[in-house]
Amino acid sequence: MSEKPLIGVPAMSSSQVNGLRHSGSVVADAVLRAIARAGGEPVIIPPVVTSGLLSHVDGIVLPGGSDIDPRRYRQEPDETYAGTDFADQDDADSRAIAAAEETGIPTLLICRGLQLWNVERGGSLYQHWPDAGVDHVGAVHAVEVTEGSRLSDALGLAGAVDVSSYHHQAIDRLGEGLQVTARSSDGCIEAVEDPSHAIVAVQWHPEDRAETEPVDSALFAWVVAQAIERRHSRIGAAV
Repeated sequence: MSEKPLIGVPAMSSSQVNGLRHSGSVVADAVLRAIARAGGEPVIIPPVVTSGLLSHVDGIVLPGGSDIDPRRYRQEPDETYAGTDFADQDDADSRAIAAAEETGIPTLLICRGLQLWNVERGGSLYQHWPDAGVDHVGAVHAVEVTEGSRLSDALGLAGAVDVSSYHHQAIDRLGEGLQVTARSSDGCIEAVEDPSHAIVAVQWHPEDRAETEPVDSALFAWVVAQAIERRHSRIGAAV
């Protein structure tokens, strides 16, 4: 077994992958590199097969990706909907979130991961956040982080921070038990958490600038540090 903590990274099934004759289970290299730089060992978890890997990892990073099926929160898709290539992608990713909640695996949820957690808690999404005010697609903008939150502890600061954003959906009705821990100036919910779980969920993409920006690398450092603690406690309990 690797001495580094194993960080499970649920992949997204893509119908077209350069060089392959079939679909492939993919994760952005930026996510994998950010985990590795933080001292973790990334383990890709494919969505197309039922895997027992989640029971062996020390932490989870659930990356962003395509839109969540609106029927999951009792809406019909509008004209902006851009769904996943794999019909069971939402179910596969929800299993990772459930594992984090049920077994206490430290977890970082990114963009789509935050949105899916909200939906699984009975919340809903704006299928398309208004194209006015703050630019949320391929832009860097400020968010206000709540002091005393798990997020502020992970970042080592509260107040205004700049983040790299790429999304067109956003939280509408907040899921049961979730607390908002960051917003942008246009009111968009940028982070949520449940104090009873070791989960940090952000709407932005920390992998985009993790190599150069401490506020982004800090989130990967947090999940790896928490995973190390969990691994040590599990080893101690087994002795």
